[in-house]
This record gives sequence, structure tokens and C-alpha cells, in this order.
Amino acid sequence: MSTLPIDPTAFRPMRVTASRETEVGFELEPITKKVTLDKMRLYAGWPASRNIHTDYQVAQSMGLPQPIGTGMQTAEYVGELLIKFFGVGYLGGKISITFTGMVLPDDEITTRGIVREKVTEGDAVRLILDVWCENQHGQKVVVGTASGLVR
Repeated sequence: MSTLPIDPTAFRPMRVTASRETEVGFELEPITKKVTLDKMRLYAGWPASRNIHTDYQVAQSMGLPQPIGTGMQTAEYVGELLIKFFGVGYLGGKISITFTGMVLPDDEITTRGIVREKVTEGDAVRLILDVWCENQHGQKVVVGTASGLVR
């Protein structure tokens, strides 16, 4: 396996982050990740683990066209979006997502969010978001909701 370069988007902050003034309808700055087989293997424990996420032969024996990304790897893209928007503390965070499609090697996955609702909770405001990940063809591979508190 080759050495993986540091993801240049990992440390890039969002231009606009969550605040009490964030309006319903606000669209978060999207984050795009290039998925590679090396990244999939690194996440899934290659070479010790040969499975549908790491090995072409195993994936094809299960009826898949090629290895597929793990759900947790894709869920972490949503997590990165939320941490960048709400901040490292990400207070009172909630997330509920459904995996709706496969992530394949060489896919470009874009994670998006839009503020759907604002709810006052004590001295804080909960921003409730619709979140999703889509591939380079515009097909959604993850859909769900997430929220966090801002003070």
C-alpha cells in the first residue's frame, strides 16, 4: 500500500460557522472527498482484514462490482461537516443517517447540509439540519438529519 498524503481539506475551516443568527435555509459550505481504494483499505484494516471493503475478489464473490466503502467511513464525512460548522465542542450533537447507496473506489463524495429548523433550548438554540452525501453523479449515498446547539 502506498503512503497516503494528508487530506488538504481536513484542516480547512468553513468560511461561515453556526451561530444564533444562522437563518433557516442556510446552506453549509460543502466538503468533497476523493475516495480511493487505499483509503478504504486503511479504514477497514487492510491487509489483516480481507472483506467486501478491501478486496476485489471477496466483493465480487458477494455480488458486488468492486469493493465498497464502509458506512462508518462515509458517516465520518458527515461528522467532519458538523464539526467544522458547529465547532470542535459540537455541543448537544445529534445525528440520524441512512445509507442509500454504495461508495466505490474513485468516487468523489460531496457532503452537504442545510439548516431546516431553529429551536430554542434554554439559553441555547438548536440548529436542525438536513444532511446528505452524494457522489459525482449526484446520487445520494447518505441522507439524514443532524443538529447541534449554539449559544
